[in-house]
Amino acid sequence: MPTYKLEAFPRSMILRDGSTVELRPMTAGDGQKVLDFFLRVPDEERYFLKDDVTSPKVIEGWASHLDYDRALPLLAWRDGNVVGDAVLVRSRVGARRHIGEIRVVVLPECRNQGLGSIMVRQLCDIAADAELDKVVAELVADREQEAMMAMERLGFLRSAVLSEHFRDPQGRPHDLVVMVLPLGKWYEWWQY
Repeated sequence: MPTYKLEAFPRSMILRDGSTVELRPMTAGDGQKVLDFFLRVPDEERYFLKDDVTSPKVIEGWASHLDYDRALPLLAWRDGNVVGDAVLVRSRVGARRHIGEIRVVVLPECRNQGLGSIMVRQLCDIAADAELDKVVAELVADREQEAMMAMERLGFLRSAVLSEHFRDPQGRPHDLVVMVLPLGKWYEWWQY
């Protein structure tokens, strides 16, 4: 199984507002800055994430057990602080080893500047180089409409909707949307 190619990092990217962020994979020393980042994400958004990202033990576990070929966390930095986190997760064995899963979180003040799209595109390029067949993203239907539209502009297709898959703190149901981006030849064509 090919490993991820990371020679392009760190790399600077210019956002729509003209500001610059630096993208690079998370390192063992980034734990506190990643925790600080997630503590700045609104509570109602953190609620739907797969891990308790406000737990120092969770973040410490990520930082001390980095395995880029299993989970590649890509961080966006501005002025010494993390402003975006995107991760490409893959299984190296079994029926899912040809698929990557992408998760993205961007601070509210950095949204609508193209940062999430830049990070997703970088991870998709890495996944394509590693010969994965597709990447998948799961989004909360009524809470992440802008993210879904941005992913569709990148070539993702709405593949499935799981009705009432989530419940918010008040017990209200929310649908899960599964979005898929085919890689390989289709992805090469889509980039042009």
